[in-house]
Amino acid sequence: MLRAVCLGLLLGWGSLSQADTLWLDNGDRITGKIDWIEGGKVLIRTEFAGALTVNLSRVVTLEADGPLMVRRADQTDRVQGVKASDEPGKVVLQNGEAEVVALSALRQVLAPQPLIAEARWEGNARAALDLRDSDTKRRDLDLAMDTQVRMGDWRHGFGAEYERDVSDGNKIRHTWETDYDLSWFFAEKWFWQTSVGYRRDYLGDIASRRQIGMGPGYEWWNNPLGRFETAARLDFIEIEERSGERLDASAVALEWSYRRFLWGKRFELFHNAETVIADDALIRYSVDADLGVRYLLNSWMTLSILADWDYLRGSQGTDINDRRYRLALGVNW
Repeated sequence: MLRAVCLGLLLGWGSLSQADTLWLDNGDRITGKIDWIEGGKVLIRTEFAGALTVNLSRVVTLEADGPLMVRRADQTDRVQGVKASDEPGKVVLQNGEAEVVALSALRQVLAPQPLIAEARWEGNARAALDLRDSDTKRRDLDLAMDTQVRMGDWRHGFGAEYERDVSDGNKIRHTWETDYDLSWFFAEKWFWQTSVGYRRDYLGDIASRRQIGMGPGYEWWNNPLGRFETAARLDFIEIEERSGERLDASAVALEWSYRRFLWGKRFELFHNAETVIADDALIRYSVDADLGVRYLLNSWMTLSILADWDYLRGSQGTDINDRRYRLALGVNW
């Protein structure tokens, strides 16, 4: 009797923990946790087969626990749950009063961003090669890592990159840089950011650069399909030239970070940029931007195509305009 009771409790707990369900037009039923609905696709995470992407047109009805953000063509609602409907092709939105809507009317269904109660760690690392049309013999080494840890109202961000390029036996690039950001979310979307960065160049005219600043930022959206945020800072920059001269300047820094999963989370589009406007007679402004697409080979390995643009506008014809295109293999976590 005790074994039977324990088995019943375990089965009951399992059914409750896997409450979301899809009923398909071929009679099958998929049970798990619905991650999102968008673009006529449903991504459901199952215990037996991992993440599955199902065409919404093959779903007769579905059930999902809330709270959920449901977007239709003309409105967006926060609902407590979605229940199965007796009418094929429809669901019941639970939001005080039950509302029957067609599955085809659901443009997007996402869980709202929860309050961060425990530490959450995410990031990526990559090794990249330059894409170029050249007859010269070159060897590239480009290693980079970017990671974030969110704990309650605080977020720590750390990035590092090392580059070393050799062409026909001559070293043409040898740099490394690192940066650290500390963000405090004093409101749901607003945060205060403190940023510290250092760059070392063993070949260029600017041997090293130190940068520290702080200012407000705003997180426009953050959900399972990606995020977008912007920030503005007042920075202090210290530059050491190859000749040994030192330059100190104040600056305004504007930066943004964008990432978006596409086509059932198989591709990820990302774009990061920082524009620095310095209070200096020699340097007017600089732009450091990257744009890329990652293809998720599996749950942790990625293949990426990257485009980088480094631009520095000087007042005495000392402009720097460097564009690079790279192919990278990396890991996500």
